[in-house]
Amino acid sequence: MRISKEYDLSNLMISISGVRGKIANGFGLSEALLFARSFATMMKQGTVVIGRDSRPSGPYLEHLLTAALLANGSSILSLGLVPTPTTKAVVKLAKARGGIMISASHNPMEWNAFKFISKEGFFFNTKENETLLEYLKGFQFAPEMIHPKATVGSGVEYIDAHIKSVLARVNLTKIKKKKFKVFVDAVGGAGSFVIPQFLRALGCVVIEHNCKPDGTFPRPPEPTPAALKSSEKAFFKSKADIGFALDPDADRLVLFTPKLGAISEELTLPLALRNILSASKKGSKVVVNLSTSFLNEHVASLYGAKVIRSKVGEANVVEEMLAEKAVFGGEGNGGVIDPKIPSFGRDTLSGIGHILNLMAEENKTIDALVSELPSIHMEKQSFPLPKGFSLEILYEKFLNGFPKAKISKKDGLWLSEEDRWIHIRPSNTEPIFRVIAEAKSNEDLQQTLKRVKSCVES
Repeated sequence: MRISKEYDLSNLMISISGVRGKIANGFGLSEALLFARSFATMMKQGTVVIGRDSRPSGPYLEHLLTAALLANGSSILSLGLVPTPTTKAVVKLAKARGGIMISASHNPMEWNAFKFISKEGFFFNTKENETLLEYLKGFQFAPEMIHPKATVGSGVEYIDAHIKSVLARVNLTKIKKKKFKVFVDAVGGAGSFVIPQFLRALGCVVIEHNCKPDGTFPRPPEPTPAALKSSEKAFFKSKADIGFALDPDADRLVLFTPKLGAISEELTLPLALRNILSASKKGSKVVVNLSTSFLNEHVASLYGAKVIRSKVGEANVVEEMLAEKAVFGGEGNGGVIDPKIPSFGRDTLSGIGHILNLMAEENKTIDALVSELPSIHMEKQSFPLPKGFSLEILYEKFLNGFPKAKISKKDGLWLSEEDRWIHIRPSNTEPIFRVIAEAKSNEDLQQTLKRVKSCVES
């Protein structure tokens, strides 16, 4: 997107996930101020909640946001270093006009982002994002006030309210009796304080690892098993019952088990789902995105539940959950969504609570619970998205390469055969396109990947 010679936003990722870019290379102060003023205009002098992760650019971006909002007459509830789901929960609990989380999630340290939150505590939907961009494109900002009646205060007391809302969703007595020994790798990010605090409220013995938010990420920020190799060694050494790894803004959750170490992020959601469905009515609905493992369909089938697939992106999953009155939802990247928690979005506290509750209620180790799930055979690949690259031509190649597949164009291109599926789509958060494939066996997966390679390289 190009606004003028002075403001060039073409290097930014603008999507349902907010706006993000590299500091001093697209997402500088001038660009950030445009979005801050547009957001302030939409808030119409209401109270706004601001949270951030541990990136060094976070404090100055928060001050910039604060200035824009105060100038427009909005008061601020500043949370400081908190997980994204906590910021969302506080917006709802404090009955604020809206909120912003300053975090580029799993992107490297040189990135940062604004994640815009509506008064309901949801990320901005498509219409709200379009309104924000209309103000920005037209420079239709509310004028600065000479005597704004606005204040800056702390919303720290609401953090405890978020924790209590998750505690209310589990059998606290049973979990406390287990006295689980729990390992936490917060990657020096936004979960460094809140997650250990939450676990101690559950009666757990907590082993903190990478829980010092000193402005560095001691491992790659995306919590994949490959990125967690060094943490895995520390987990084994700790002799913990279970381990949890987070991304920098703590809305994604990956598990460590005593036998397997770091396991696929795709296993987080079906384990949490099992806990929810065990106490839900038959016929309940669950929403996951198109890129999520069909392990969730397996779990749903055990309890007579129905799985509905949405577009990728938390806002899209939540929108579908609301429409379908779903009892649970999430994304395969380790994002667990419980609609009865005020964050109503991907929430690591929720994921941790439901999985520990499952272990306590069924009196089983995490390894035993994982062993009861079918084996997962999935590959996630990404490729650069050069300017001028035609995704439509790529989609046509896949359609020709998988001529018997069922087709969905809800979000990019999703192709489904009896024992496999492939999803091709541009990323919401990086200048790449993703190809994700899953099959019922490793042999089927390898055959599928050969066909994928042929489509991408031809």
